[in-house]
Amino acid sequence: MLLQGQKPIEKYQVESYKKISGLIDAYSENDERALEFVRMYIEKAKEECNYKELIQGYEEAIYYDKDIDDKLIYADSAIIAAKKYNNPDQISRAYLGKGIIYYYNKRQYKSALDQYLMAFKFSKDSKDNYLKNKIVYHLGMVKSYLGYYQEAAELFEISAQYFEKNMVKNLHPNLKLNNESGYFNSIYRLSSCYKNLQLYHKEDSLIHIGLERLHNTKQLSLEYGYFQKGKGIQLLRKNKLDESLKYLKLSENILSHNQDYASLITVYFYIGKAYWLNGKRGESLLYLNKVDSLVNRFWVITPEIRGGYEYLIHDAKQRSNSQKQLYYTNQLLKADSIINTDFAMLSSKIHREYDTDTLLKEKNSLERKQNISVIILCLSIITGSIILCFLVVRFRKKEKELNARYQELSENFNNPETGDPFNRSLPVSLTEKNEYSLEVIEEVRLKLENFEKSKQFLQGSLTLPIVAKMIGSHRTLLSYVLNEHYHLTFTMYLKTSRIRYITNLLLEDPKYLNYSIEGLTQMCGMANRQVFSEHFMEINGIRPTDFIRKRKEELKKI
Repeated sequence: MLLQGQKPIEKYQVESYKKISGLIDAYSENDERALEFVRMYIEKAKEECNYKELIQGYEEAIYYDKDIDDKLIYADSAIIAAKKYNNPDQISRAYLGKGIIYYYNKRQYKSALDQYLMAFKFSKDSKDNYLKNKIVYHLGMVKSYLGYYQEAAELFEISAQYFEKNMVKNLHPNLKLNNESGYFNSIYRLSSCYKNLQLYHKEDSLIHIGLERLHNTKQLSLEYGYFQKGKGIQLLRKNKLDESLKYLKLSENILSHNQDYASLITVYFYIGKAYWLNGKRGESLLYLNKVDSLVNRFWVITPEIRGGYEYLIHDAKQRSNSQKQLYYTNQLLKADSIINTDFAMLSSKIHREYDTDTLLKEKNSLERKQNISVIILCLSIITGSIILCFLVVRFRKKEKELNARYQELSENFNNPETGDPFNRSLPVSLTEKNEYSLEVIEEVRLKLENFEKSKQFLQGSLTLPIVAKMIGSHRTLLSYVLNEHYHLTFTMYLKTSRIRYITNLLLEDPKYLNYSIEGLTQMCGMANRQVFSEHFMEINGIRPTDFIRKRKEELKKI
């Protein structure tokens, strides 16, 4: 549910960021009712050019929007705003946020690692220990995913110690909550490493600590779901099947509500396994096929869940269902291929770009101390001169190109021979491609002319079926005439009609030169100013703001 293009509620334009934040904080993660107030926050920050608050607004949008692709768009916006703010900590935090979306929501580990390494790069000289430890935690996640459990455990121990020390401090509730979340996530991931290292006594201890100390289950519901999952797996290992299912089912409900599909797929596998061991084959197959469904949807594959396909293949063999056996076998082969490829690629990259990067930092730090003042001064003078010359040359070249394009466009509109973009003066000819008679085609062309003369194309939200109905035709015939005789798609025909109408107004009546881009956008029925500007550039080869400026300059000379 993207926020772009929505008008801000003016009532809240004068409200403080703190007051709007209070309205936002009333909602839980992925509750899109909060987006109305997030929009207020973002619009206020944009109007004030307050990049710090704008970054915060985009982070809130990521938190409350359910749509994963929307989350990525907001993450990109946060990175852009952070770079404009020119604060390394904010840039690092923005990259980290985008990496988290790739890791947890998209399960695209290579992309996640790229973002984490960018976050690490910008945090090198940071004094924000919370940020540094958050990055350590997420790098631990990648290490753990790759199977480097000992290395990951060391990273989680570092982050857990930091967050535990800080969560008991008398801090702002939000900061306290962040440290609590960091602590519980760290010890849960640490317990998973211990499980994979077969240090079960350490795993059991951390699961017990998590369930014992985690009291804020409303705001830390996801973390609570993780420990329920961990407890369920622990009980399953001890063959306490009924107790295990109780914890796993509770975890399923929490993770499903939070759309944590990567963790949910693991829970599905263990529920399926528990039912299988309990002799409840039907319930087991239901959950194991849920695993397969999520694999097909997200290609979330780990060695931990691949065993689900072995159960499914075994069942298909017993039922002599060769079709399903072949399907599950192919799925398992694909899963193994993805695991081998994905793990190998990430393993190679993390050793080159993360571990080596730490050593390069020390080397580069020593080199930078030598003659740094002289280097900076020389580079500043040289760079400044080059940039200045480049900007002057580019400006002159651009103005020359704009003048030429404006003159060409103006002449085309004033020339009757080139004024019709649809070549209506050309007679309709019957070719092998014609699916309709000349009379029918000519009738549609005349109806389109009337459609244009009455300026019905200025209406908003027009589609091919709507326009076909407006002119008394049908969509197939109209599409055929536009494609074969106008040599245009419907979309191109509509945008051309609208843009040429606006262009003609700007050339003929000076009052329209003082209209805002938003005003011109509304006049021609387009969705928003960005769409209008893109279409104007596509049709006329010049931006609307440049065209208006050139037209005003021309009128001043008259």
